Amino acid sequence: MLLSSFAPRTLQKTSNNFSKTRLHSHTCAIIGGGPSGYYAAISLAERLTLEGKKGEITIYEGTGKTLQKVRISGGGRCNLLPDTSKPVRPNILSSYPRGSRELTGPMSLIPPSSILTWFNTHGVDTKVESDGRTFPISDSSETVINSLTSAASSHPSITVQLKTPVISLKPISPHGYTLSTKTSQKTYDTIILATGSSRFGYTLLSSLNHTIIPPLPSLFTMNCHEVKTGDLKDLAGSSLSNVEVTFGVGKKKLKTNGPMLITHTGLSGPAILKMSAYAARELWEMKYISVLKINFVHDLDVESLLGDYKLKNRKRKIRSATPDCLGVSKISKRLWNALLDSIDVKDKLWSEISNKEFNKLITQLTQFEINTVSKNTNKDEFVTAGGLDLKEVNFKNMESKLHKGLFIVGECLDVDAVTGGFNFLNCWVTGKIAGEGVGGYFREIDYVDDEEEG
Repeated sequence: MLLSSFAPRTLQKTSNNFSKTRLHSHTCAIIGGGPSGYYAAISLAERLTLEGKKGEITIYEGTGKTLQKVRISGGGRCNLLPDTSKPVRPNILSSYPRGSRELTGPMSLIPPSSILTWFNTHGVDTKVESDGRTFPISDSSETVINSLTSAASSHPSITVQLKTPVISLKPISPHGYTLSTKTSQKTYDTIILATGSSRFGYTLLSSLNHTIIPPLPSLFTMNCHEVKTGDLKDLAGSSLSNVEVTFGVGKKKLKTNGPMLITHTGLSGPAILKMSAYAARELWEMKYISVLKINFVHDLDVESLLGDYKLKNRKRKIRSATPDCLGVSKISKRLWNALLDSIDVKDKLWSEISNKEFNKLITQLTQFEINTVSKNTNKDEFVTAGGLDLKEVNFKNMESKLHKGLFIVGECLDVDAVTGGFNFLNCWVTGKIAGEGVGGYFREIDYVDDEEEG
């Protein structure tokens, strides 16, 4: 499908004046030199080149370096995408706690695989690791950064202004915006806001009467009482291959699964990071003091398996080893003994275990309660839940529904995802759509201006 079909609707020819050629250069300011801002700039430049139009695209970056989030992602390796061979629905979209419905259209017209192809053809050879994350083969974020900066440099229409924070943005009539920095003021036909989850971007949007969903942390690890001083205090460093985590508040229950790591202060790993994303607002409201239930054997009929094991090993001491029916990869010897300690089972034979003790053991295996006391940050990703209310943006072109010619992309939006390259995917896709959308908007104002001149 042609990407032009995803551009804003252009007005139909109703006058001979439409045949006039617009002589002056189109202008677009992109506020923010991160992944979505760069990709939007490149996409717009590619479109203008394809259409034989002139353009002036200026990226305003308040700091001294662009693409800093790309640089530190994945511990410097840059997890630029998820596994793009997976279907968009339900696999990829299910990884967005907020924004999955709105991203359905964009990702159907700009498939994640097309983003991968772009990077592959711009110097980034990639690999998909066993956990479904896509990295450059070089294992260096600089490879991704060089790809983006080289592509931008190949277009004379793109310039980058470093250490140039934007102070204000004001719409002007009949179209366009006045952009002010500390030292200058300039008028642009269009604006792409790509400031990520910075407070500054939200302030700009609020000044234009947009609604901001209050930002709060997502993707974090948890500090837990049981690990610090309780039943799991001696298990730091233990890795569990596949657990199920349940969080409930009121009638709402959330479940995630995957690997989990017991740290010196609490819990980490994909299962916990997923839960921190899906329950971000609820956990924030509870000041991160909550109860999580861990099912260590969620993919097993543990009551039946352990019941059979108990009958066949009546003369064996319960602490002698982890029952082989559970699997050592799921329940290590240290974890097994910790679970037995939690229900105060002494060094008994299996035949001496009462029904009450057996049921308690099943409960600890399938509903082990963890009391969270606070959160930590995930060092590899910095993600915020919240941002521009999605009702106020048109996802066909990423244009504001309140202000013509204003486009909003990436983490400015109330869109966030679990770990695994999904947040960058949002940046690439919305940046691409905005670049296409601005190109379509230029055609629209060409027609309006020609009509006025006629």
